Amino acid sequence: MRRAGILLALLWLTACGAPPANSVRFNLAADPANLNPLFGRQDSASVEQQLARLSFEPFIDLDAHGKPVPELLAQIPTRRNGGISRSGRTIVYHLRKGVRWSDGVPVTSADVLFTLHAILDPRNPVRSHEGYDLIDRAYARGPYTVVFHLKRAWAPAVQTYFSYGFTPQFVLPAHVLRKEEPLARAPFDAAPLVGDGPYEFVRWRRGDSLTYRANPSYWRGKPKIEYLHVAVIPDPNTNLVMLEAGRLDWNLIAPVQEAALRGKRGIRYRVVPTAVVAGIALNTARAPLRDVRVRRALAMSIDRGGISRKITLGAYPVTNMLQPQFSWAYDPSVKEPGYDPQAADALFDAAGWRRGRNGMRYKDGEELSLDYVQFPESATGVRVATVVQAELRLRGVNVRLKSVSNAQMYAPASLGGILRSGKFDMAYVVWTMGADPDDSSIVGCHGASNYMRFCSARVDALERRALASTSQNERKRLYARIATIVARRVPAIFLFNADYIYAYRTRLHGFDPNAFLPTWNAYDWTVKE
Repeated sequence: MRRAGILLALLWLTACGAPPANSVRFNLAADPANLNPLFGRQDSASVEQQLARLSFEPFIDLDAHGKPVPELLAQIPTRRNGGISRSGRTIVYHLRKGVRWSDGVPVTSADVLFTLHAILDPRNPVRSHEGYDLIDRAYARGPYTVVFHLKRAWAPAVQTYFSYGFTPQFVLPAHVLRKEEPLARAPFDAAPLVGDGPYEFVRWRRGDSLTYRANPSYWRGKPKIEYLHVAVIPDPNTNLVMLEAGRLDWNLIAPVQEAALRGKRGIRYRVVPTAVVAGIALNTARAPLRDVRVRRALAMSIDRGGISRKITLGAYPVTNMLQPQFSWAYDPSVKEPGYDPQAADALFDAAGWRRGRNGMRYKDGEELSLDYVQFPESATGVRVATVVQAELRLRGVNVRLKSVSNAQMYAPASLGGILRSGKFDMAYVVWTMGADPDDSSIVGCHGASNYMRFCSARVDALERRALASTSQNERKRLYARIATIVARRVPAIFLFNADYIYAYRTRLHGFDPNAFLPTWNAYDWTVKE
């Protein structure tokens, strides 16, 4: 696999020649399925979100230090500035004046309302309506003011609508898309030629590459980098070779790759605390994982601390809940079952899974055998799978490893997506959380990313309270209670909250990824040869 990846890299380098002047090159771990942000899919690398952020502006972004920054908005709505009503049910958004689509048409409240209706239109296969379906009225107060009225107060609203929600959305150009309905088959989906972000879409060679050019109509001014060249290279070893050879300007690397690059001239690093939480989803709809004793025993069989130390070299600290460790909702007192092989053996025995003569576990003549799915685009994930398989074998559990692409892992069930169709027992999953600590999409009974099929009436009740509360302290306590229940029931074994390592060439300046995307400030990138 590594030799094939390196050969591919060498062929690619030979074909590409020297980097074009005044351009930046980077790679994606997978080919996007769609370039219309309306239909964006969640995956381990946030591929479609990385691209969408080049061409579209959110209401609110977060800078590299996690500070909210108004982008498409003139100001962030608060109670103090009159943007949020006392009840929390009315939100007034003031759009930034002077923002234009790349074809020169002003961005107005009509675009916001058009996009909101598109999100909620049942004819559009939008991944999730979460939060947007609480809006019972939306209207404009002139071209630059939009009012949302909610059925009930929803705490994540300001940080989520057209921003970093669990399913990010961006405002779309109404004057373009009205002519292309139905939107699910619009030419815009493959060629979003009009945007309001720093870069304009130019070309997409499916499975190969994408090209973007600086938007001269961008509200901050035309970016200094003229072109962005984006290749689709899933293999992490190939990406490493290209970075070393100077054919990439930046790339996300695994901790073990950083060790291999150490001392190389012309390369610098950014270590970024992220909203990425990686773990092993346990399919609770499948026997024997319906038994909480088995799930707890699996957690006790896996040395998560050892994985953090040996595979991530300590760069990805162990975590026990979905909220990132920089979040105000993170509670360090929450603990999933720790590594304890003897206690794991006792729990397996209590659940009726006892060792046979060959050392493996059986119940009613059936071997305890589990299918573990991972994707090769993650060098860390591949190593985790091997360790988990070995550690569970020591406990008498047979783990069969299956490798599928990042795209196949996260695809819709109708397209054979592994997670959504439930075709796994254990799966290495990367969740990118939103700016708000809301985790109902993952542990709520009907959550869009509840790949574990976990359902707890108590958790759902607490989630509703947390989403309705306007008190940060109360929400923190509620999320701690939710996390405690989840840690006890173990629908997922949380491994780590990643501090991502980005390697970049010294010619690139202004590269400063935030907790969600490396492309959030592409408008600020420059190169110096």
